[in-house]
Amino acid sequence: MRKLIYIIAILTIVSCSGKKERPKGIIPQEKMALILSDIYMAEYIVTNIGLKQDSSKVVFRHYELKIYDDYDTNDSIYKESFKYYLEHPDQLETVFDIVIDTLSLREQVQNANKHKDRDRK
Repeated sequence: MRKLIYIIAILTIVSCSGKKERPKGIIPQEKMALILSDIYMAEYIVTNIGLKQDSSKVVFRHYELKIYDDYDTNDSIYKESFKYYLEHPDQLETVFDIVIDTLSLREQVQNANKHKDRDRK
């Protein structure tokens, strides 16, 4: 969550670029949002499993590489895309709107599944 607040703060600082066309090789907004959603979920999981900081960094890196693999990308493309979106706050805002919606939906589904499991018992 701290990273989300940090990124939103950066949005307010970064100015808009006049260029509207996304350069070749930049991850599309929808895919970028899904990657970010999975990264936030991985951070949440790693933070809550009770590992020491060094170990949690190693575990998170494995999650991160798996996420990149799942979305057929790599960390350099992700970083370049993230840099692009930081330079285009209007587009980054759209990405984070999708991230928030995605995480909220995942939470609702998880809660619904918990209620179903509890009702079956």
